[in-house]
Amino acid sequence: MNSILNVTEDTIEIKRSTFHTFLYPVSFMKDVEQALSTIKKRYPDASHHCYAYIMGENQEVQKYEDDGEPSQTAGMPILEVLKKNNLTNVLAVVVRYFGGVKLGAGGLIRAYSKGPAEALKKAKIATRKNMVTIEIKAKFDDIGKFEPFVREIGTLSDTVYKDHVIYYVEIEETLLESIKPKVRDLSQGDSVPVVVKEYITYQ
Repeated sequence: MNSILNVTEDTIEIKRSTFHTFLYPVSFMKDVEQALSTIKKRYPDASHHCYAYIMGENQEVQKYEDDGEPSQTAGMPILEVLKKNNLTNVLAVVVRYFGGVKLGAGGLIRAYSKGPAEALKKAKIATRKNMVTIEIKAKFDDIGKFEPFVREIGTLSDTVYKDHVIYYVEIEETLLESIKPKVRDLSQGDSVPVVVKEYITYQ
């Protein structure tokens, strides 16, 4: 699953109609509402403010709006571009200024598809990664062995010293099973990595 890292915009003109496309990274409805409010204030005299968004780990939240264009000729094509590119947590808004020439249903679908597709060429696409923070305990005598290991497997976010050393390391979830045997070997079977946090990031 992919997302975008930056707000992106692009403009195309088709038969004297101007289509301004904006892509926003969003995670919550408040992000969507704020972006839509900003666009409508910026282009209050536009003929249409059409949009679509997808959110959720598995694209479970989807919505589109034709805003006065014929049914499924604007919002749906925008949504299909997002789905085709395997995107989530993205809002796409297409602002249209009517140029006096009617495009017909097919022309509208092509225009509202082309706008987001062109804008995506400028966007910074990020790939979703499932991450975990793991806790690894080590004896003080084993610090020399564990220090290079924990830095090699991921990002060392914290080290706590008590009656032993506790390393907190951020790694990709897919690596977890492969590092368990190494932790057992380094600790002579005294330690196993424990997941203390799960989260998603886009890189």
